[in-house]
Formats: sequence, C-alpha cells, structure tokens
Amino acid sequence: MKTKRMISLLLAVLLTLSVAVTPAFAASAGDLLPAAESADVEESNDIVSIRLTTSGELVYGSPFTLSVVTKPADTQYIGVVIGTKGEAKGYVTLVLSDKIRTLLKLIPLPRKMSATPDQQEEFNLYAYIKQLIDGNDVSVLLRVADEVVSVMDVLQFYMPTIKDVSTGLKLALELIRKFLPDGAFSRIYVDEQPTESGNYVAGAVALESGDVNTAGVAMFRIKPKTEGVRTYWAQEVPATMTVEEAQNYDLSAVLEVDGQPVPEGKISYTYKKGGWFGSKFDTLPTQPGEYVQTATVGGNYSCEKITRTIIIQ
Repeated sequence: MKTKRMISLLLAVLLTLSVAVTPAFAASAGDLLPAAESADVEESNDIVSIRLTTSGELVYGSPFTLSVVTKPADTQYIGVVIGTKGEAKGYVTLVLSDKIRTLLKLIPLPRKMSATPDQQEEFNLYAYIKQLIDGNDVSVLLRVADEVVSVMDVLQFYMPTIKDVSTGLKLALELIRKFLPDGAFSRIYVDEQPTESGNYVAGAVALESGDVNTAGVAMFRIKPKTEGVRTYWAQEVPATMTVEEAQNYDLSAVLEVDGQPVPEGKISYTYKKGGWFGSKFDTLPTQPGEYVQTATVGGNYSCEKITRTIIIQ
C-alpha cells in the first residue's frame, strides 16, 4: 500500500509539474488570435525560444492544431491550455514535449495497474498518467499535488535535467488556482487538443536549466459553428391556447446542423408580453396574454434567433 501511494504521489508530481508552464502566465498576455489565421507569440533569451502556434480555422468542429515550437528543437517543455469562457470553461490539457513523453513511456509499470489489465500492449507510466487524470476534475490533481513536494528527489532521479522543481511546483499550484475560473466544472487531460468553443489561455515553458522563465503565452478563441446551422419550431402553435393547453404543448425548437438534428444543442427561450414595457420571462407564463417567444441557440453553435407569437386565453 505504501509503495502504491508513493507511485501515486510521484505521478501527481509529474502531472502537476506539467502545470509549471505558469511562468508563461506571468508574462504579458498576447493579443486574441484571429479565428481563421495562424498566430503566435514569442519570448526568447540567448539559449532557448518558445513559440505557441495555432493553425487551421478556429471554429468548433473544424480541424486545427495547437502546437509548441522550440529552438533548439529538442528543448524540453511543458505546455498548458486552460479554457476560461464559454463551453471551454474549466477545460485543462497538459502538453508534453516529445522528450518527456518518450521518457514516461520508457518507465514500465505492472499491467495490473491498467484499467484494462488484459490489454496486449505494454503498460507504462505515460499510459498510467493519462488513465489517472484524463477527464477528471482538476481539483483532484491539486489536492494530491499539495502532498508531493517532499518526494522531489524521486522525481529528479527520473528527470535529472529539471531543476528548481519545488519552486516551480508551488508556483504552478498557485497560478492554476488563479487562472482556473471559480466554480467551473473542470476536466483535465494529457496531450489532448481543445475542441469546445470559447476563450482559452495557452502557455509553454522551457525546462532547461537556467531557462525556466523562457516562455510563450497566447490567448485564443474557438468560435461557435455557424455554417450549416439553423433552428426551427418543433410544432406550430394554434391561434389561441388555454393556460393548461400551453403548459402541455411542445413549445420547443429544434437545432439542426448540416441537415441533422442535434438533441444536445443548447437553446434558451424567453417570453415577452406584448407592449413597449411588457415583462420578459425565462419560463412559460401562466397568465393569459399575448407573448412573443424567442429561441436563441448557444454553446458550440450559433444562428439567427427565431420568434413567434403565442396567445394564451
């Protein structure tokens, strides 16, 4: 049990160290990246430079890639992407350099530690890291990481080129708490590309000795999909309805994307009573009157609002 706990603590260190990109956040943020262009921001010193780059159309559902480019090319780095607004809010992915990823894959672990122990391929530390945190809440990682500063010597045995790990870990924990939106439902991944629409902060830091502050940082936005998106009413309403009929009527709208209904799409409704100073409601009114119902698409999709008049007698 003690050995297993030490392995878990070591993994937590490795994972939390991944957030040591936080010196990047200490630098001034770059401009918001335009949606259909590549963009980058660079900060360098005499030894190492890091550039964060996005390519492709930054629209939900469209192929694009967020990548880290370093000089020298074999520089070790850790990147982090944090979703701050929109559907992206609470999303965190850690991006490992090829060297670190290869190192983790070279450390074998007992197959019985795998969630699927009957698998044929070899089980290693990298696979266990992904198994441990992919899709989990960030707070789980933070709570465990608070316990692991004392095992830094073990970490340096595996990754001897990384210096000042304790300081980097503490800064990482402080800053991830700072930049992760309060109260957000969070989920963390390793080496995954962001996909949800919304605003993101991305950063990367070199882990070469003496260059822990060499960093790139950028802010970017994935726009909602608009092409091929439309909405329409599930049912047409009769000329008039009683309060009871309105309560039992299907007054919803249907979101359609590329000709296919999207049941999980987000649609909000408002009901405005007739007249210049009519009241507006978020739920179906229970009093007689004439109301304008509006359906608005949100989340990963966007299109024109639709409206209609409902008369309740």
